[in-house]
Amino acid sequence: MTALSDLARHPAQTFFYSWNWKAALLSAMMRAPLFLFATLRQGLEAISVAVLVEAAYSAGISGCYGAFVQKLRCARPLWASGVLILVALPAMLLWLDYRLHLATGMPNLKGGMVAAGILSLLSSLFNWYLMGRGSLLVGVQGGSFGSDLKRLPMMLVDFVSWVPRHCCRLLRSSPLHQQP
Repeated sequence: MTALSDLARHPAQTFFYSWNWKAALLSAMMRAPLFLFATLRQGLEAISVAVLVEAAYSAGISGCYGAFVQKLRCARPLWASGVLILVALPAMLLWLDYRLHLATGMPNLKGGMVAAGILSLLSSLFNWYLMGRGSLLVGVQGGSFGSDLKRLPMMLVDFVSWVPRHCCRLLRSSPLHQQP
């Protein structure tokens, strides 16, 4: 993977100069409420700490993660990119998130982390999908955040319907479906 070797040689270029503020903003907006609901019955102080810690952590890390996905969005082999984007990096980042909330003494940590894990998997896949189609990119490759947001509803529909469409295509092209 050329993208990985380039990333290893120039990490500051990817993680600092190409920090993806769009991914950071959207992640903080989506993840902080999970921790609000996970600590809802624990009082205002617990809620405040959990939400602020998650918003700050997810914004910082998601900006780097978004830069990573933007760098690898078209890398080959696709399966290797997928393992890195959907499994390896999210698992490491969730473990760090868990350790951070554990250190703050967050109540109902399990509930917050289960929800964050599910959201991480879905949002990682969706971010990869979006960035592969030119959305949520930053720098010279990116468009305006407003244009990305305008495209988002249609791209969400396309993303959700991709699996059924792909399965139908496979069925139509299978030898069992061919007429003799």
